[in-house]
Amino acid sequence: MILKELYLYPDLKYYPDSIVHPFRDQSRSVCNFLEREIKAIKFDANGFKRICVVGSSSPREECIINSSKILVVEVQFDSTEYSGLDEANLNAYFSKMLHSGFEKCSRQFVIPLLDLKLGLEKFIAEGGVNEWTFKSKQFKGIGLKCSLVCKLTTTSFHLVLVVSKSGVEILRTEILKTDPDELVFSPMFKDILLDGGSLVVVDKLGDPLFFKKVKDFEND
Repeated sequence: MILKELYLYPDLKYYPDSIVHPFRDQSRSVCNFLEREIKAIKFDANGFKRICVVGSSSPREECIINSSKILVVEVQFDSTEYSGLDEANLNAYFSKMLHSGFEKCSRQFVIPLLDLKLGLEKFIAEGGVNEWTFKSKQFKGIGLKCSLVCKLTTTSFHLVLVVSKSGVEILRTEILKTDPDELVFSPMFKDILLDGGSLVVVDKLGDPLFFKKVKDFEND
């Protein structure tokens, strides 16, 4: 079973939605970054496909694998401390909780501890920026290279279309902004296509998210 998913959130049974919902959204940036960092190693976990680090005022000592094949580890969480943080300090706070959770997991289960810790170090060293290129396509017939660039922050997700011609960027425009939740933004884009005389970005159902006539790029 390949470990693919990492989550961090407060205890769903104990804390109100006014704490859980923003925390879970804000923590997706660092967790998503780590998921992409460990994707390449294809870590074969023994009995679990996801690690959930759960914040609790009284964390249990034992980690468990539940019936959904999720490894759950509880770590110390102070909701008052969290609520007093400004946006600039959130990623460091989340990283500290994740580091504590991974260390605790490793004492009971085999996990890719070094890779996860290095991923956290890299994330913090890069200023907590989670940005990646989702897809790039070269359309030789019209001489354009088009890329979908994603950026996930503690407050929002951004999708930017970047178009270059002969190595020179001629367009950079944000075509999507949503809450920082993969369940919201992931279905909303899939590919870049040429349809007739237009460049089209389509969602997972094949419906257009953005389009622009190729001839209009000559004026950009």
